[in-house]
Amino acid sequence: MNIFRLMLAIGTLLLVQSAAAAQVSLDSIVAIVDESVITKRELQDRIKLVKDDFLRSNRSPPKNDVLQRQVLEALINDSLLLQEASRRGIKITDGQLNQSMQRIARQNNMGLSDFREAIIADGLDYDKYRDTVRRELTLQTLSRQYSQRNATISEAEVDDFMKLSREDDASYEYRISHILIALPDAASPEQVSEAQKIAQEILSELEAGAPFDQLANTFSSGDTALQGGDLGWRKQAEIPSLFTTQVLAMDPGEHAGPIRSASGFHIVHLDERRNLEQTITRQTRSRHILIKPNELVSEEDARNRLLEFRERILAGEDFARLARLYSIDYGSGANGGDIGWMDPGATVREYEAVTNQLKEGEISQPVRSQFGWHLIEVTGRREVDETEQNKRRKIYSQLLEQKQREVFDLWKRRLRDEAYVVFPGKPDA
Repeated sequence: MNIFRLMLAIGTLLLVQSAAAAQVSLDSIVAIVDESVITKRELQDRIKLVKDDFLRSNRSPPKNDVLQRQVLEALINDSLLLQEASRRGIKITDGQLNQSMQRIARQNNMGLSDFREAIIADGLDYDKYRDTVRRELTLQTLSRQYSQRNATISEAEVDDFMKLSREDDASYEYRISHILIALPDAASPEQVSEAQKIAQEILSELEAGAPFDQLANTFSSGDTALQGGDLGWRKQAEIPSLFTTQVLAMDPGEHAGPIRSASGFHIVHLDERRNLEQTITRQTRSRHILIKPNELVSEEDARNRLLEFRERILAGEDFARLARLYSIDYGSGANGGDIGWMDPGATVREYEAVTNQLKEGEISQPVRSQFGWHLIEVTGRREVDETEQNKRRKIYSQLLEQKQREVFDLWKRRLRDEAYVVFPGKPDA
Protein backbone atom coordinates (compact mmCIF):
# COMPACT_ATOMS: atom_id res chain seq x y z
CA MET A 1 0.00 0.00 0.00
CA ASN A 2 1.35 3.41 -0.95
CA ILE A 3 0.91 5.34 2.29
CA PHE A 4 3.14 8.24 1.19
CA ARG A 5 0.95 8.85 -1.85
CA LEU A 6 -2.16 8.66 0.31
CA MET A 7 -0.71 11.28 2.62
CA LEU A 8 0.02 13.57 -0.29
CA ALA A 9 -3.41 12.99 -1.81
CA ILE A 10 -5.20 14.02 1.38
CA GLY A 11 -3.17 17.19 1.48
CA THR A 12 -0.18 16.31 3.67
CA LEU A 13 0.51 19.51 5.53
CA LEU A 14 3.53 19.88 7.78
CA LEU A 15 2.84 21.30 11.21
CA VAL A 16 2.70 25.09 11.31
CA GLN A 17 3.28 26.45 14.80
CA SER A 18 2.72 29.96 16.11
CA ALA A 19 5.80 32.11 16.34
CA ALA A 20 5.26 32.55 20.05
CA ALA A 21 5.11 28.81 20.70
CA ALA A 22 7.68 27.51 18.23
CA GLN A 23 10.71 26.14 20.03
CA VAL A 24 13.09 26.74 17.14
CA SER A 25 16.10 28.92 16.57
CA LEU A 26 15.90 31.80 14.13
CA ASP A 27 18.31 30.26 11.65
CA SER A 28 15.92 27.28 11.19
CA ILE A 29 13.00 29.52 10.15
CA VAL A 30 12.58 29.81 6.39
CA ALA A 31 9.41 31.93 6.42
CA ILE A 32 7.39 34.03 8.83
CA VAL A 33 3.74 33.97 7.75
CA ASP A 34 1.63 36.46 9.68
CA GLU A 35 1.55 34.90 13.18
CA SER A 36 3.15 31.56 12.26
CA VAL A 37 6.48 30.25 11.04
CA ILE A 38 7.65 27.59 8.61
CA THR A 39 10.85 25.82 9.61
CA LYS A 40 13.60 24.41 7.47
CA ARG A 41 12.80 20.89 8.69
CA GLU A 42 9.15 21.26 7.70
CA LEU A 43 10.16 22.43 4.25
CA GLN A 44 12.67 19.60 3.79
CA ASP A 45 10.18 16.96 4.97
CA ARG A 46 7.52 18.21 2.57
CA ILE A 47 10.00 18.32 -0.33
CA LYS A 48 10.95 14.69 0.39
CA LEU A 49 7.29 13.64 0.27
CA VAL A 50 6.77 15.44 -3.03
CA LYS A 51 9.91 13.89 -4.52
CA ASP A 52 8.76 10.44 -3.38
CA ASP A 53 5.45 11.02 -5.14
CA PHE A 54 7.21 12.01 -8.37
CA LEU A 55 9.37 8.88 -8.12
CA ARG A 56 6.42 6.55 -7.54
CA SER A 57 4.46 8.01 -10.45
CA ASN A 58 7.50 7.84 -12.79
CA ARG A 59 7.54 11.59 -13.36
CA SER A 60 10.57 13.86 -13.38
CA PRO A 61 10.49 16.51 -10.65
CA PRO A 62 11.43 20.11 -11.48
CA LYS A 63 14.84 21.45 -10.58
CA ASN A 64 15.58 21.67 -6.87
CA ASP A 65 15.28 25.45 -6.66
CA VAL A 66 11.96 25.40 -8.51
CA LEU A 67 10.65 22.54 -6.39
CA GLN A 68 11.66 24.34 -3.20
CA ARG A 69 9.90 27.51 -4.33
CA GLN A 70 6.71 25.62 -5.23
CA VAL A 71 6.63 23.65 -1.99
CA LEU A 72 7.38 26.67 0.17
CA GLU A 73 4.60 28.63 -1.51
CA ALA A 74 2.21 25.72 -0.86
CA LEU A 75 3.20 25.68 2.81
CA ILE A 76 2.67 29.45 3.05
CA ASN A 77 -0.83 29.13 1.60
CA ASP A 78 -1.63 26.25 3.95
CA SER A 79 -0.41 28.27 6.93
CA LEU A 80 -2.59 31.24 6.00
CA LEU A 81 -5.66 29.03 5.67
CA LEU A 82 -5.01 27.27 8.98
CA GLN A 83 -4.66 30.62 10.72
CA GLU A 84 -7.90 31.80 9.15
CA ALA A 85 -9.63 28.61 10.29
CA SER A 86 -8.41 29.22 13.83
CA ARG A 87 -9.74 32.80 13.78
CA ARG A 88 -13.12 31.47 12.65
CA GLY A 89 -13.22 28.95 15.49
CA ILE A 90 -13.04 25.87 13.28
CA LYS A 91 -12.00 22.84 15.31
CA ILE A 92 -12.05 19.15 14.47
CA THR A 93 -13.14 17.04 17.42
CA ASP A 94 -11.51 13.74 18.32
CA GLY A 95 -14.75 12.01 17.33
CA GLN A 96 -14.69 13.56 13.85
CA LEU A 97 -11.02 12.67 13.48
CA ASN A 98 -11.58 9.07 14.56
CA GLN A 99 -14.39 8.65 12.03
CA SER A 100 -12.14 9.99 9.27
CA MET A 101 -9.33 7.63 10.27
CA GLN A 102 -11.76 4.71 10.14
CA ARG A 103 -12.96 5.82 6.71
CA ILE A 104 -9.39 6.03 5.36
CA ALA A 105 -8.69 2.57 6.77
CA ARG A 106 -11.78 1.17 5.04
CA GLN A 107 -10.71 2.75 1.76
CA ASN A 108 -7.51 0.72 2.09
CA ASN A 109 -9.52 -2.44 2.91
CA MET A 110 -8.25 -2.55 6.49
CA GLY A 111 -9.46 -2.25 10.02
CA LEU A 112 -8.16 0.73 11.96
CA SER A 113 -5.65 -1.28 14.00
CA ASP A 114 -4.22 -2.93 10.85
CA PHE A 115 -4.08 0.46 9.15
CA ARG A 116 -2.16 1.90 12.10
CA GLU A 117 0.35 -0.96 11.93
CA ALA A 118 0.75 -0.43 8.17
CA ILE A 119 1.54 3.26 8.67
CA ILE A 120 4.12 2.48 11.34
CA ALA A 121 5.61 -0.27 9.15
CA ASP A 122 6.12 2.31 6.40
CA GLY A 123 8.26 4.33 8.83
CA LEU A 124 5.68 7.00 9.62
CA ASP A 125 4.69 8.42 12.99
CA TYR A 126 1.02 7.53 13.54
CA ASP A 127 0.31 10.52 15.80
CA LYS A 128 1.74 12.89 13.19
CA TYR A 129 -0.34 11.16 10.55
CA ARG A 130 -3.45 11.84 12.66
CA ASP A 131 -2.37 15.48 12.94
CA THR A 132 -2.09 15.59 9.16
CA VAL A 133 -5.64 14.26 8.75
CA ARG A 134 -6.95 16.71 11.36
CA ARG A 135 -5.38 19.65 9.52
CA GLU A 136 -6.80 18.48 6.19
CA LEU A 137 -10.27 18.20 7.74
CA THR A 138 -9.84 21.72 9.10
CA LEU A 139 -9.03 23.07 5.64
CA GLN A 140 -11.93 21.16 4.09
CA THR A 141 -14.30 22.66 6.68
CA LEU A 142 -12.96 26.16 6.02
CA SER A 143 -13.36 25.70 2.27
CA ARG A 144 -16.90 24.37 2.65
CA GLN A 145 -18.00 27.16 5.01
CA TYR A 146 -16.55 29.96 2.89
CA SER A 147 -17.77 28.55 -0.40
CA GLN A 148 -21.30 27.89 0.80
CA ARG A 149 -21.61 31.47 2.02
CA ASN A 150 -20.09 33.11 -1.03
CA ALA A 151 -21.14 31.00 -4.03
CA THR A 152 -24.70 30.53 -5.23
CA ILE A 153 -26.26 29.34 -8.47
CA SER A 154 -29.62 30.68 -9.66
CA GLU A 155 -32.23 28.75 -11.62
CA ALA A 156 -31.64 31.23 -14.45
CA GLU A 157 -27.97 30.16 -14.63
CA VAL A 158 -29.05 26.54 -14.93
CA ASP A 159 -31.52 27.54 -17.68
CA ASP A 160 -28.80 29.42 -19.56
CA PHE A 161 -26.39 26.51 -19.30
CA MET A 162 -28.94 24.03 -20.59
CA LYS A 163 -29.85 26.30 -23.50
CA LEU A 164 -26.24 26.82 -24.53
CA SER A 165 -25.17 23.20 -24.07
CA ARG A 166 -25.24 20.95 -27.07
CA GLU A 167 -26.55 17.48 -26.33
CA ASP A 168 -23.32 15.85 -27.54
CA ASP A 169 -21.19 18.12 -25.30
CA ALA A 170 -23.18 17.11 -22.21
CA SER A 171 -22.46 13.43 -22.88
CA TYR A 172 -18.68 13.85 -22.50
CA GLU A 173 -16.22 14.21 -19.65
CA TYR A 174 -12.99 16.16 -20.10
CA ARG A 175 -9.65 15.69 -18.39
CA ILE A 176 -7.96 19.06 -18.34
CA SER A 177 -4.78 20.63 -17.01
CA HIS A 178 -3.85 24.24 -16.60
CA ILE A 179 -1.01 26.61 -15.86
CA LEU A 180 -1.59 29.83 -13.94
CA ILE A 181 0.82 32.77 -14.14
CA ALA A 182 -0.48 34.61 -11.11
CA LEU A 183 -0.98 38.36 -10.70
CA PRO A 184 -1.58 40.22 -7.42
CA ASP A 185 -4.63 42.38 -6.86
CA ALA A 186 -4.30 45.77 -8.55
CA ALA A 187 -1.32 44.57 -10.57
CA SER A 188 0.76 47.28 -12.21
CA PRO A 189 1.03 47.46 -16.01
CA GLU A 190 4.61 46.24 -15.70
CA GLN A 191 3.52 43.17 -13.70
CA VAL A 192 0.79 42.40 -16.21
CA SER A 193 3.23 42.74 -19.10
CA GLU A 194 5.80 40.47 -17.43
CA ALA A 195 3.19 37.78 -16.63
CA GLN A 196 1.87 37.89 -20.17
CA LYS A 197 5.42 37.56 -21.52
CA ILE A 198 6.00 34.44 -19.38
CA ALA A 199 2.71 32.96 -20.59
CA GLN A 200 3.69 33.56 -24.22
CA GLU A 201 7.08 31.93 -23.65
CA ILE A 202 5.34 28.88 -22.17
CA LEU A 203 3.07 28.69 -25.20
CA SER A 204 6.10 28.82 -27.46
CA GLU A 205 7.68 25.92 -25.57
CA LEU A 206 4.44 23.95 -25.86
CA GLU A 207 4.36 24.56 -29.60
CA ALA A 208 7.93 23.26 -29.74
CA GLY A 209 6.83 20.02 -28.07
CA ALA A 210 7.65 20.62 -24.40
CA PRO A 211 5.57 18.41 -22.02
CA PHE A 212 2.70 20.37 -20.46
CA ASP A 213 3.08 18.74 -17.05
CA GLN A 214 6.75 19.70 -16.74
CA LEU A 215 6.00 23.32 -17.62
CA ALA A 216 3.20 23.32 -15.04
CA ASN A 217 5.60 21.90 -12.43
CA THR A 218 8.02 24.73 -13.13
CA PHE A 219 5.89 27.81 -13.81
CA SER A 220 2.34 27.39 -12.53
CA SER A 221 1.09 29.09 -9.38
CA GLY A 222 -2.02 26.88 -9.32
CA ASP A 223 -2.76 24.43 -6.51
CA THR A 224 -2.10 21.46 -8.81
CA ALA A 225 1.24 22.71 -10.16
CA LEU A 226 3.20 19.79 -8.71
CA GLN A 227 0.66 17.37 -10.20
CA GLY A 228 1.45 18.70 -13.66
CA GLY A 229 -1.48 21.14 -13.49
CA ASP A 230 -3.94 18.22 -13.65
CA LEU A 231 -7.49 19.29 -12.74
CA GLY A 232 -8.87 15.78 -13.19
CA TRP A 233 -11.98 14.64 -15.04
CA ARG A 234 -14.70 17.28 -15.29
CA LYS A 235 -18.18 17.18 -16.73
CA GLN A 236 -19.05 20.17 -18.89
CA ALA A 237 -20.66 22.11 -16.04
CA GLU A 238 -17.61 21.49 -13.84
CA ILE A 239 -15.11 23.01 -16.28
CA PRO A 240 -14.01 26.46 -15.04
CA SER A 241 -16.28 28.91 -16.82
CA LEU A 242 -13.21 30.81 -18.01
CA PHE A 243 -12.13 27.80 -20.11
CA THR A 244 -15.41 26.21 -21.18
CA THR A 245 -15.55 27.58 -24.72
CA GLN A 246 -11.91 26.72 -25.43
CA VAL A 247 -12.07 23.20 -23.96
CA LEU A 248 -15.22 22.23 -25.87
CA ALA A 249 -13.56 23.29 -29.14
CA MET A 250 -10.33 21.36 -28.50
CA ASP A 251 -9.18 17.94 -29.52
CA PRO A 252 -7.17 15.92 -26.96
CA GLY A 253 -3.56 17.13 -26.86
CA GLU A 254 -4.42 20.73 -27.76
CA HIS A 255 -4.01 23.81 -25.57
CA ALA A 256 -5.26 27.39 -25.48
CA GLY A 257 -4.21 30.68 -23.93
CA PRO A 258 -3.17 32.93 -22.51
CA ILE A 259 -6.59 33.59 -20.96
CA ARG A 260 -6.80 36.57 -18.63
CA SER A 261 -8.72 36.46 -15.34
CA ALA A 262 -8.61 38.26 -12.01
CA SER A 263 -6.01 35.73 -10.86
CA GLY A 264 -3.62 36.16 -13.79
CA PHE A 265 -3.00 34.45 -17.12
CA HIS A 266 -4.09 30.86 -17.74
CA ILE A 267 -3.06 28.22 -20.26
CA VAL A 268 -5.45 25.27 -20.52
CA HIS A 269 -4.72 21.85 -21.99
CA LEU A 270 -7.15 19.06 -22.92
CA ASP A 271 -5.57 15.74 -21.97
CA GLU A 272 -8.43 13.36 -22.75
CA ARG A 273 -12.13 13.26 -23.56
CA ARG A 274 -14.47 10.33 -23.00
CA ASN A 275 -18.07 9.55 -23.79
CA LEU A 276 -20.37 8.87 -20.87
CA GLU A 277 -22.83 6.07 -21.29
CA GLN A 278 -26.36 6.54 -20.04
CA THR A 279 -26.71 5.20 -16.53
CA ILE A 280 -29.64 3.79 -14.62
CA THR A 281 -29.75 4.94 -11.00
CA ARG A 282 -30.70 2.39 -8.35
CA GLN A 283 -32.51 4.26 -5.61
CA THR A 284 -33.37 3.07 -2.11
CA ARG A 285 -36.17 4.27 0.13
CA SER A 286 -35.76 3.79 3.85
CA ARG A 287 -36.87 5.05 7.22
CA HIS A 288 -35.00 5.26 10.48
CA ILE A 289 -35.16 6.11 14.16
CA LEU A 290 -32.20 8.19 15.34
CA ILE A 291 -31.02 8.37 18.96
CA LYS A 292 -28.04 10.60 19.71
CA PRO A 293 -25.85 10.07 22.79
CA ASN A 294 -25.43 13.10 25.04
CA GLU A 295 -24.71 14.00 28.66
CA LEU A 296 -27.81 12.11 29.78
CA VAL A 297 -27.83 9.26 27.24
CA SER A 298 -24.70 7.12 26.98
CA GLU A 299 -23.61 5.25 23.86
CA GLU A 300 -24.77 2.00 25.45
CA ASP A 301 -28.11 3.48 26.50
CA ALA A 302 -28.78 4.77 22.97
CA ARG A 303 -27.95 1.42 21.40
CA ASN A 304 -29.99 -0.54 23.95
CA ARG A 305 -32.99 1.72 23.43
CA LEU A 306 -32.92 0.96 19.69
CA LEU A 307 -32.56 -2.77 20.41
CA GLU A 308 -35.71 -2.50 22.51
CA PHE A 309 -37.52 -0.65 19.68
CA ARG A 310 -36.41 -3.36 17.24
CA GLU A 311 -37.94 -6.10 19.38
CA ARG A 312 -41.17 -4.11 19.71
CA ILE A 313 -41.38 -3.57 15.94
CA LEU A 314 -40.72 -7.25 15.24
CA ALA A 315 -43.50 -8.03 17.71
CA GLY A 316 -45.92 -5.91 15.68
CA GLU A 317 -45.55 -2.33 16.94
CA ASP A 318 -45.66 0.42 14.30
CA PHE A 319 -42.21 1.66 13.17
CA ALA A 320 -43.63 5.03 12.09
CA ARG A 321 -45.22 5.63 15.49
CA LEU A 322 -41.98 4.97 17.34
CA ALA A 323 -40.08 7.24 14.91
CA ARG A 324 -42.56 10.09 15.50
CA LEU A 325 -42.26 9.67 19.25
CA TYR A 326 -38.57 9.07 19.76
CA SER A 327 -36.41 9.92 16.73
CA ILE A 328 -34.31 13.06 17.13
CA ASP A 329 -34.18 13.45 13.33
CA TYR A 330 -37.24 15.63 13.63
CA GLY A 331 -37.62 16.20 9.89
CA SER A 332 -37.95 12.52 9.03
CA GLY A 333 -39.48 11.68 12.39
CA ALA A 334 -42.58 13.72 11.56
CA ASN A 335 -42.95 11.48 8.49
CA GLY A 336 -42.62 8.28 10.44
CA GLY A 337 -38.84 8.16 9.93
CA ASP A 338 -39.11 8.19 6.12
CA ILE A 339 -36.16 9.88 4.38
CA GLY A 340 -37.52 9.32 0.88
CA TRP A 341 -35.86 7.94 -2.24
CA MET A 342 -32.07 8.29 -2.15
CA ASP A 343 -29.41 7.94 -4.85
CA PRO A 344 -26.17 6.09 -4.02
CA GLY A 345 -23.93 8.38 -1.95
CA ALA A 346 -26.78 10.57 -0.69
CA THR A 347 -26.54 9.26 2.88
CA VAL A 348 -23.56 8.77 5.17
CA ARG A 349 -21.42 5.74 4.40
CA GLU A 350 -22.44 3.71 7.47
CA TYR A 351 -26.13 4.21 6.76
CA GLU A 352 -25.82 3.36 3.08
CA ALA A 353 -23.74 0.26 3.74
CA VAL A 354 -26.55 -1.15 5.89
CA THR A 355 -29.36 -0.24 3.48
CA ASN A 356 -27.44 -1.95 0.67
CA GLN A 357 -27.49 -5.20 2.65
CA LEU A 358 -31.06 -5.12 3.96
CA LYS A 359 -33.98 -6.72 2.18
CA GLU A 360 -37.20 -4.75 1.81
CA GLY A 361 -39.08 -4.79 5.12
CA GLU A 362 -36.04 -5.98 7.08
CA ILE A 363 -35.09 -4.14 10.29
CA SER A 364 -31.39 -3.54 10.94
CA GLN A 365 -29.42 -3.87 14.11
CA PRO A 366 -28.47 -0.48 15.66
CA VAL A 367 -25.97 1.32 13.41
CA ARG A 368 -23.54 4.05 14.54
CA SER A 369 -22.78 7.06 12.33
CA GLN A 370 -21.50 10.57 12.94
CA PHE A 371 -25.09 11.60 13.74
CA GLY A 372 -25.79 8.96 16.40
CA TRP A 373 -27.38 5.51 16.51
CA HIS A 374 -29.85 4.49 13.78
CA LEU A 375 -32.46 1.76 13.52
CA ILE A 376 -33.14 1.33 9.79
CA GLU A 377 -35.77 -0.30 7.62
CA VAL A 378 -35.61 -0.45 3.81
CA THR A 379 -39.09 0.21 2.45
CA GLY A 380 -38.44 0.12 -1.29
CA ARG A 381 -36.00 -0.09 -4.18
CA ARG A 382 -36.30 1.12 -7.76
CA GLU A 383 -34.27 1.82 -10.86
CA VAL A 384 -34.83 5.14 -12.59
CA ASP A 385 -33.63 6.53 -15.89
CA GLU A 386 -32.22 10.05 -16.07
CA THR A 387 -35.19 12.38 -16.17
CA GLU A 388 -35.05 16.05 -17.12
CA GLN A 389 -35.46 16.93 -13.46
CA ASN A 390 -32.55 14.71 -12.42
CA LYS A 391 -30.41 16.13 -15.21
CA ARG A 392 -31.23 19.66 -14.07
CA ARG A 393 -30.40 18.81 -10.48
CA LYS A 394 -27.04 17.36 -11.46
CA ILE A 395 -26.20 20.36 -13.64
CA TYR A 396 -27.08 22.66 -10.74
CA SER A 397 -24.79 20.66 -8.44
CA GLN A 398 -21.92 20.71 -10.96
CA LEU A 399 -22.23 24.44 -11.62
CA LEU A 400 -22.36 25.17 -7.90
CA GLU A 401 -19.32 22.99 -7.19
CA GLN A 402 -17.31 24.77 -9.87
CA LYS A 403 -18.33 28.24 -8.67
CA GLN A 404 -17.39 27.27 -5.12
CA ARG A 405 -13.94 26.24 -6.34
CA GLU A 406 -13.54 29.55 -8.14
CA VAL A 407 -14.57 31.81 -5.25
CA PHE A 408 -12.42 29.88 -2.78
CA ASP A 409 -9.39 30.02 -5.07
CA LEU A 410 -9.82 33.78 -5.50
CA TRP A 411 -10.11 34.22 -1.75
CA LYS A 412 -6.97 32.16 -1.12
CA ARG A 413 -5.06 34.30 -3.58
CA ARG A 414 -6.31 37.47 -1.89
CA LEU A 415 -5.20 36.14 1.51
CA ARG A 416 -1.76 35.49 0.07
CA ASP A 417 -1.51 38.94 -1.51
CA GLU A 418 -2.45 40.64 1.75
CA ALA A 419 -0.35 38.45 4.05
CA TYR A 420 2.76 39.50 5.94
CA VAL A 421 5.41 37.07 4.69
CA VAL A 422 9.12 37.42 5.47
CA PHE A 423 11.99 35.11 4.51
CA PRO A 424 14.65 35.58 7.25
CA GLY A 425 17.31 33.62 5.39
CA LYS A 426 17.33 35.95 2.40
CA PRO A 427 19.87 38.81 2.39
CA ASP A 428 17.19 41.39 1.51
CA ALA A 429 14.68 40.10 4.09
